[in-house]
Amino acid sequence: MKKIVFWLALIVGILALIGSCAKKDEESSTAATGGCGSLTTVSACSSTPSGSITGIDNTTLTGVFSTMHIYGILGTPTGIDNSTDCISNASLLSSLGASVGMPTGAQGLIMNYAVTSSSSFSQRVIWYSDTSCSTEVARFSGGNNDVTVGDQVTGLTATVGSKTYSTTASKVTYSNNCFEMKGSTDAGITWLKTFLSGVNPTVGTTYTCTNSDPARYALMHLDNTTSSYGMSLFWEESSSAQPTAWSSDTDTLTFLP
Repeated sequence: MKKIVFWLALIVGILALIGSCAKKDEESSTAATGGCGSLTTVSACSSTPSGSITGIDNTTLTGVFSTMHIYGILGTPTGIDNSTDCISNASLLSSLGASVGMPTGAQGLIMNYAVTSSSSFSQRVIWYSDTSCSTEVARFSGGNNDVTVGDQVTGLTATVGSKTYSTTASKVTYSNNCFEMKGSTDAGITWLKTFLSGVNPTVGTTYTCTNSDPARYALMHLDNTTSSYGMSLFWEESSSAQPTAWSSDTDTLTFLP
């Protein structure tokens, strides 16, 4: 659950933003003013899974991955769908809502990451009005671009507390320099305006905006040998300097089918 809290805190922090925003409807990318206040227009900030990032421990990062998927596989806590990542567990939703709020009437939530090109991935938070996560209320996606895979690191200490990681990893850098948002209902718009103070979206319109978040540094390792639940991603991240070791904050993410 630590990753969930971090996720939402990170997204709230994104609203120390500078620039102007582009407004686009479902069938047009025509720029307009107002939706994102004074943020800078970007032509796109995709959250659609596509492509792959190569070179991480000589393996390919692709698809959709999540801290919540493992709980769906294990079946505990209940209310997390193994195939979609849909969270419908009322207690869990209430806990998340206490941190950053939730749209009135929301009964489902999907929070995960998707690789969107050979040099980008997206952090996705989508609220739904139903427990099967089929009717969208609001979405927020943070785009991590300019992904660069650097040197290979060896000799890492694999055991940290009760967790076991890898003795190798790749250095990875990226920047959270755009975001996309859309409110599909009045409740979704209200949540976006509260969650992202200073924005002014309208129902049914997608907005893409720049973000001034600083570069981020990570150690990443893709593991397909030690887990019976498929490939895992070990991920240690910092906003200040390149990590040199796994820690108690290292996250383990699994991949959706």
